[in-house]
Amino acid sequence: MKLDYFRVRYFFYCLFHRNGYDHGRYLKKHGAFHSMGLGCFFQPFKLPADAEYIRIGNNVVVASNVDFICHDVIHHMLNHSETVNTGGYCTYWGTIDIKDNVFIGSNTTILSNVTIGSNVVIAAGSLVNRDIPDGSVAAGVPARVVGKVADLAETRKKYSESPLGKMERGERLKHLWEKKS
Repeated sequence: MKLDYFRVRYFFYCLFHRNGYDHGRYLKKHGAFHSMGLGCFFQPFKLPADAEYIRIGNNVVVASNVDFICHDVIHHMLNHSETVNTGGYCTYWGTIDIKDNVFIGSNTTILSNVTIGSNVVIAAGSLVNRDIPDGSVAAGVPARVVGKVADLAETRKKYSESPLGKMERGERLKHLWEKKS
């Protein structure tokens, strides 16, 4: 019952505190995860079902609609199947370990028994079903290493230093829409 009450409180907290850094501090303060490092940004309104099976390092950014799956319920089907039922199947559990300096893009799903290394970027919409090594950019279904964070950082630095990157919001919007015409 305590967990359900916490989920409701967290949902309402999110409604009035839209900043993901506020969400991260709130979740850390209340011990929602096995552990959570400093400077985390947590945008999802929905808490993972089994947050105590998730360890989050420092400077981890979790975009909206990310799902963390720490267990499955296949045992329900197996225990009630006429063809494979030998009884005694139980829930399969696993942990998710996210190291330091990680970005997890929107609509990503992370399955159990996965470690995401340090300095990693997971692209939006990915399905992480295996470990991701340090310094990698991973994308896809299933997620595969497609590059290095160092290369991504270099590309983003060039954009940040470009005229487009330095434009004010209104000017940038006008420029981008005119470019489409």
